[in-house]
Amino acid sequence: MAGPVPPELRPLLQRQDNEPSRSSSPSSSTTARDSEDGDKRPETRVIQEEDIITGDVHPTRAVEDDVLPEISSLGRTLTWQSAFIIVMSRVIGSGIFATPGVILRSVGSPGLTLTLWLVGAVIAACGLSVSLEYGCMLPRSGGEKVYLEFTYRHPRFLASTLVAIQAVLLGFTASNCVVFSQYVLFALGIDHPSEVLRKGLAAGLLVFVTVTHGVFPKTGIRLQNILGWVKIAIVGFMILSGIYVLVFRPGTATTDNSPPVSDQLSWDHLWEDSVWNWGTIATSFFKVLYSFAGLDNVSNVLNEVKEPVRTLKSVTTAALFTTCGLYILINLAYLLVVPVDEIKQSGELIAALFFERIFGHGFGKTALPLAVALSAVGNVLVVAFAQSKARLKQEIARQGFLPYSHLLSSTKPFGSPLGGFVVHFIPSLLVIVLPPSAEVYSFILELEGYPGQIFSFAICSGLLLLRFKRPDLRRPFKAWTPAVLIKIALSVALLAAPFFPPSQKPANGMFYATYAIVGVSILVAGVIYWYLWTVLIPRWRGYTLEEEADLLDDGTSITRLVHKPQTLRQTNMAAAAVQHSVVPGGIGLANPQQQIEQLSTLAQYTDKRDVRTVLNYHKDNEDGSPPRPTYVDRPDSYERPYSSHDATIHDVRGEEHLYSLDKNGFQIYRRAAAEKDFADDEHIKAVYYPDTEQLLKDATGASRIFIFDHTIRRNPAGSEKQGRNLRGPVQRVHIDQSYSAAKSRVPHHLPEEADALLRGRYQIINVWRPIRTIQRDPLAVAEAHSVPDTDLVGIPLIYPTRNGETYAVRHNEGHRWFYKSGLEPDEVILIKCFDSKTDGRARRVPHTAFVDPTAKEDAPPRESIEVRALVFHPDDQE
Repeated sequence: MAGPVPPELRPLLQRQDNEPSRSSSPSSSTTARDSEDGDKRPETRVIQEEDIITGDVHPTRAVEDDVLPEISSLGRTLTWQSAFIIVMSRVIGSGIFATPGVILRSVGSPGLTLTLWLVGAVIAACGLSVSLEYGCMLPRSGGEKVYLEFTYRHPRFLASTLVAIQAVLLGFTASNCVVFSQYVLFALGIDHPSEVLRKGLAAGLLVFVTVTHGVFPKTGIRLQNILGWVKIAIVGFMILSGIYVLVFRPGTATTDNSPPVSDQLSWDHLWEDSVWNWGTIATSFFKVLYSFAGLDNVSNVLNEVKEPVRTLKSVTTAALFTTCGLYILINLAYLLVVPVDEIKQSGELIAALFFERIFGHGFGKTALPLAVALSAVGNVLVVAFAQSKARLKQEIARQGFLPYSHLLSSTKPFGSPLGGFVVHFIPSLLVIVLPPSAEVYSFILELEGYPGQIFSFAICSGLLLLRFKRPDLRRPFKAWTPAVLIKIALSVALLAAPFFPPSQKPANGMFYATYAIVGVSILVAGVIYWYLWTVLIPRWRGYTLEEEADLLDDGTSITRLVHKPQTLRQTNMAAAAVQHSVVPGGIGLANPQQQIEQLSTLAQYTDKRDVRTVLNYHKDNEDGSPPRPTYVDRPDSYERPYSSHDATIHDVRGEEHLYSLDKNGFQIYRRAAAEKDFADDEHIKAVYYPDTEQLLKDATGASRIFIFDHTIRRNPAGSEKQGRNLRGPVQRVHIDQSYSAAKSRVPHHLPEEADALLRGRYQIINVWRPIRTIQRDPLAVAEAHSVPDTDLVGIPLIYPTRNGETYAVRHNEGHRWFYKSGLEPDEVILIKCFDSKTDGRARRVPHTAFVDPTAKEDAPPRESIEVRALVFHPDDQE
């Protein structure tokens, strides 16, 4: 028996068989294409990613398929502007209006403060590059959750559990609620508010945000967009005010013997009172990094973003440069206006003092601090939106890691994931209410920051690990390796830093490493919980945890974690392999006994069957002359000398996930087709072509597909006399396109766009699908790297109006051959005919039909269709 498919790789939800593909948007143009025989035909409209909506396609919940985009059941509604505001509103919150004062108070001097902000900008860029490589490679909502689960799959459920613990217990929006409360009270002139009032205002904002996003989702998005622009305008106004002070210096003299404000940035005073203790610096640096946190915030909502990969790259880059510039300028503005001693005493109210010194006790102390409070509201709206609505909390519920996951995952009744907001609300409220309010802000930042560095270390290390283990993965963006190493080194340093004793005991009387101990304790508790839940208790009670897919009424796909009796474990694992490899939607039997009976009849689909057979290779002409051309209108020219050689064809059944286009040159891909009969060419072009275009987009991440021909094979092997579109299996090792012929196809089919398209990556891929389950003459493919270019022989292919070329293949004992037994119509083999990339990935793969000596004598002839397409990645340029 084949080994069971690992549960984390098992596809759970597939495309519905009875639904046709949707066409593209009404704006899609229709043009004429050249078919292989030179005829003109209408171009079928391309399915856009936005058209894959609930009810038509249900993307798989398998971890391996995180490389494919998934669309939210709410649709792709976020434009570039909304994505930019989501990032900027998350980044510009309490960080820049509150933390500069706290940081200066800790490190002592303006020089050390500015140094931390500059270094923070560099580290933020390094961290963002890591997130970009992951986000473009795994374009799904969830951010770090998706990255860690994809990278660390063993032990099973451990990464998911720790991410869930961190997101639920440490994913607060409390800090900005506290800042909102402090600035409102400052503006109202309440100098000594009670604990109840201070915490009540913060909790009230949290309730308002939860209700707005949960009950009135469209209003919440509009409000956060408006407040996002308001806070950017506030920061710009503060910077301009600082420049005004620098030029005209109105009323900035100090009232004591301290140096004038204008001299605070002179070299003589820049480093006064600096605290060089590493623990203190690290604690302050946590706050700097917190201020930059959220640059990759849009990765948490990629399922709702239009053109997710392109938007992710452009939005985060724009946000990085905008944020770095604003932060450095605003810190300079603070130091140009407010004396250092007052900044140290102000704590989180530094922005309020800034406004008061410039505009006086009226407008400066009331109106502008209220504006800062509004910006904190915008930040809470965005953080709640991204960490709850957009799949951090809801994704955890969808995966079955929370009680009542079906309720928490649903978008009913308000068209929003209200359950996710409730999960987000509870720990945030507790963090606001429980700690002493005087210390709550700093403690929240430190408590969030420390476990975050543990995850940062795991993500950065995992990125390098994936580059080594999975070079086949498509990476539209690749981080600079030294930047990744810098981020890893800094994470290690920051994790050690809290345990360096400061020169003075903390004023609050707490142990200096309390936040680190609490953060680590929460993660350790998560590991213990994982072991009890997934290992010890199941072993004790005799069951295993298995994942089952379900689809909610609102179209949201979820995973249920169910208990399977240990005595039926092998049976169920084999049934799962059958579900993955053969039966769409699962076996669907009522009880385990029926499953056992059914498995005996399905053994042919679960046994790996390596086959010893004979393959036909190219034979050079004895006189050393080049091979004669093939003429498309002369079937007799298809015959040529060949030599037969014994070969073993290895069955990939149960291990399909190990083979991919970029690593091996071929890939088994499951996707049902709306077209079933393949009897009418025009119907195939109208229905099956759009299906295939979308399949190739999903499988490769390409942005454009151009199908240029198809071939149906229904005749006995060797039958070639009924035209190129209806033939029998070809039992000669070959490649459909040579390198030069592949390049010539772009200007041939798309002459007006060829120059632009050839600047990016382009491929030719053959999508090979059985029309009926394959019982004889299966297709074999050779692993690309086992076939050197020296084994390839160019065969001219002469059309009536142009010349092309294919490759025949000379025999080589080093060739490694693969096939999948019992291939079904719900599966395709993606065969890479050509790839313009020359960076070591597979560029082309030979293939051939072969005689299976184990096939029954009365097995029906093979029926299959192959579609060849140009596949374009215009953003992937050398």
